[in-house]
Amino acid sequence: MFILLFSGIATWGGVFLLCNSFSKKYDSTLLRSPYFTPEEQVNYKEFPLNLHKTVIYMSYFSYSFMSKKRFKNKPAPKIDALTKISSYSIITLALITVFGFLIFLSVAIYLYLKIPV
Repeated sequence: MFILLFSGIATWGGVFLLCNSFSKKYDSTLLRSPYFTPEEQVNYKEFPLNLHKTVIYMSYFSYSFMSKKRFKNKPAPKIDALTKISSYSIITLALITVFGFLIFLSVAIYLYLKIPV
């Protein structure tokens, strides 16, 4: 249970750290009209929705099939190795956290149902 807690904290910590650098580097090329609506462009510049925008960017950089619907026919911008590695690691850690939570929840429900009344 503590592993899930620490992996969730590490995931959100990584998103917070990458938020400012991704906004400075990629907003001019990715936060545009065919990919984001004008309302989204305004909203995703402020906290807390800029964290969601950062997760969208990270999923586009690491697993492009996850954001295929939003960035249709858009070649990925040139990114450095550190950005790519950090995006991969944070998105993978987030997916592991979600699946780990579902496994933990299913085991807890199973054990609860096995307790004799």
